[in-house]
Amino acid sequence: IVDHIADCDDCRMTIVDAAEFIEPAKVESQGNWWMGIAASLMLVAAIGGLTYRQFRDPEADVKKQYAKVPNRPLEARLSGYPYVRRGVNRGTEDEKPIQLEIMQGEAANLMQLDGTDAKTLHAKGIGFLLADGDENRKQSIARLQAAAEADPKNAKYQSDLAAALIAAARNDRPMLERALAATDRALRIDPNSADALFNRAVALQALERPEAVAAYERYLAVDSTSAWADEARTHIELLRLLR
Repeated sequence: IVDHIADCDDCRMTIVDAAEFIEPAKVESQGNWWMGIAASLMLVAAIGGLTYRQFRDPEADVKKQYAKVPNRPLEARLSGYPYVRRGVNRGTEDEKPIQLEIMQGEAANLMQLDGTDAKTLHAKGIGFLLADGDENRKQSIARLQAAAEADPKNAKYQSDLAAALIAAARNDRPMLERALAATDRALRIDPNSADALFNRAVALQALERPEAVAAYERYLAVDSTSAWADEARTHIELLRLLR
């Protein structure tokens, strides 16, 4: 239509009017198109960020550093954490390995997490458990207990609660009994939980109960080939020698 009008000298004003009508509409259309794409990209980014935070393991950095420490800081076993040998630390606090300091620093970061969902509470509890200081270990119990209550069908949370209780108990028998009860709850949820089976044996050994040998043997029925299994066999040999 515009080309046809261009042939008419008397209609040049009409061409201008048509251009003024068409161009703003085109610009507006293009603007809306780009705004729509921008909004879509922002939505995808927001969903992607939410998904990343939701599914990323908040303990991933701690687990990575935990694997590097020369001596496992806990007697018990933490769910999802790599095997590290457990030996007697004969050094002083000033001789703390740098790998342990780095891991404890990463654990301290978990203590600052915000949120009251089970996953966050559990991560915070692990942070307190692995950070430096006996008081932090004691404070880990409340967080891990809250995580276990928030997700009562999660065997790992019960087993990690037992690990914290064992770590904080020392010679406190009631606390060790609580740890044993936590492993029993975990095993009612998952009878083949290697974490809970190992921690149950550790709790029984700390309580000096004769069932500890059978508990380690039960563990070996589930896992007979890992480094944890080798450690279980060492405990069995030691316990039999002490009979």
